[in-house]
Amino acid sequence: MRIKLGQLVTRNWPIKLAALFFAVTLYVAVAAQQPFTQHVKLRLEVDGPPGRAVRPSSAEVVVLLSGRGGELLKLRALPRVIRRAVPDTFPGTTWRLQLEPADVLLPQGVDVQVADIDPRDIDIGVDSAGRKDVPVVSRVTVVADSGFVIQGFSLLPSTVRLVGPVRAVAAIDSVMTVPTSLTAVSEAFFQLVPIDTTTLGDVRVVPLDVRVSGEVTPYLERSFTGVAVTAAASGFAGFALATERVVVEVGGPATRVNALTRDSLRVVAHLVGHAAPDAYARLTVAAPSGLTARAVPDSVPLKPPEAPPARHTPHHG
Repeated sequence: MRIKLGQLVTRNWPIKLAALFFAVTLYVAVAAQQPFTQHVKLRLEVDGPPGRAVRPSSAEVVVLLSGRGGELLKLRALPRVIRRAVPDTFPGTTWRLQLEPADVLLPQGVDVQVADIDPRDIDIGVDSAGRKDVPVVSRVTVVADSGFVIQGFSLLPSTVRLVGPVRAVAAIDSVMTVPTSLTAVSEAFFQLVPIDTTTLGDVRVVPLDVRVSGEVTPYLERSFTGVAVTAAASGFAGFALATERVVVEVGGPATRVNALTRDSLRVVAHLVGHAAPDAYARLTVAAPSGLTARAVPDSVPLKPPEAPPARHTPHHG
């Protein structure tokens, strides 16, 4: 009995269609678990430091991805751009960019690896930068607690480096710290204080902060009696000091004040006025640096010098 070809094809067709469906499904499932690789073209975007252009600012790289077929199908959400930036403080004109697998932003939850990047090393040209070291001006106020005095205040580093557009760098002679206040200080201190960059524009500063430190010591006031007064070099012709010794009150760090002697102090009289009885002497005290000193009283009256005794002229009879 002869069977027609059409009958063979159509006989039990639901069963045959189901078998074909399951065969295709099984093939797809097996293929999805097989390792595959895929090349993807991505655009590289490079940002330069503020105020400085880069060349090229964009380029194309080819990324080789590897993973199971099913995972590669999930890469429709893969960002097509790699973004990198030249460091703000880079002073040169050629920056060597080295791309790493971490630079490729893969969608979260996708089990795919970056097998290769071509090219991996790219030279980026950067406009010339100006560089200059400038001093740091402190705007730090330190107030010692009652009974103490600040000594040994320091700012480190005292200079910082500027990097940026040549003209902008050339116009800056110094930088300042942000205003900072330390109050009621009663022990040694140190604190990092940022540099004020609000007026620097595209210019970058290295480092971004400086260290403020200092020592605190007890404050002492002490009086020295009988300190001799020295007249200024000129101007006292015809006058004499009514008082030649005064009391000097000194204040400052206790260790330094205790080390003073009467000979460490110098009181100088300066003539005020030119004629009696209005003329007097104003007193100033020369004390070691870091100490305060004043004479008590701070001025003394003047007296004319005593007239020499009259010479006796013998009388001839």
